[in-house]
Amino acid sequence: MASSTEDKAAYVTTYTPSLLNSIPRSEQRRMLGITEDGLPFRGLDTWNAFEFTWLNRKGKPEAALARFQVPVKSPKLIESRSLKLYLGSYSGTPFANRNEVLSTLESDLKVAVGGSPVIVSLLTPDQVLHESVGSLLGTSLDHQDVAIEEYYWNPDFLELASQTIVRETLYTHLFKSLCPMTGQPDFASIMIQYAGNSISHEGLLKYLVSYREHAEFAEQITERIFIDIMNRCSPDRLAVNARFNRRGGIDINATRTHESPPPEDVRVWRQ
Repeated sequence: MASSTEDKAAYVTTYTPSLLNSIPRSEQRRMLGITEDGLPFRGLDTWNAFEFTWLNRKGKPEAALARFQVPVKSPKLIESRSLKLYLGSYSGTPFANRNEVLSTLESDLKVAVGGSPVIVSLLTPDQVLHESVGSLLGTSLDHQDVAIEEYYWNPDFLELASQTIVRETLYTHLFKSLCPMTGQPDFASIMIQYAGNSISHEGLLKYLVSYREHAEFAEQITERIFIDIMNRCSPDRLAVNARFNRRGGIDINATRTHESPPPEDVRVWRQ
């Protein structure tokens, strides 16, 4: 475990773009059978940074919720701890105005994700209050009385309940995985929307719970869930929305879907 001295030394308060680290999407996608020129889904990775602050030209602090929308076609994803450190480097740095902060964020994040444009928003406290907290649509899987003994990713739990064609939305707040960089737990709410042969609710819940000791980035997990359901259950249409809880003041929300536009973005109770 790092000492408190090392932790303090790692926290930089002067703007330092080199703190950003990114990870190529291609290796993980290749393992899932996904090719970059034939993505089977649309989607976004949306980050919300609730602890973002900088100094104005007079040295007075300003604060905002910083929101970043990364396109699913970007060659790279951003490693979350490096994003926290990078955003922290703004806290002691003066900027001429809010537009300069926005343009700096857009430029740095575009480079970090491999050249794809990243949409950046800075929301005032009043704007954040108006967004409020919402509820996921559909039927909760969490009330099922099922015995679960397996906590390592297992797609074999996925199965059809019947050949009846349905259109339904299902969700769980019981999802947990592990950060592959730190081993820390990542908690999330997962929403599945599909049309096709009826999927077993019990099997779907067991499958999602089986990620509890699985280490993978949030974006990659969302794509794995999408591909597993397509491979095992073959729905006609599918959308997977993963809303990961804040860690270090930052949450990440990944959507992979056949539909356009994607499902409505809802901030849930633990975010």
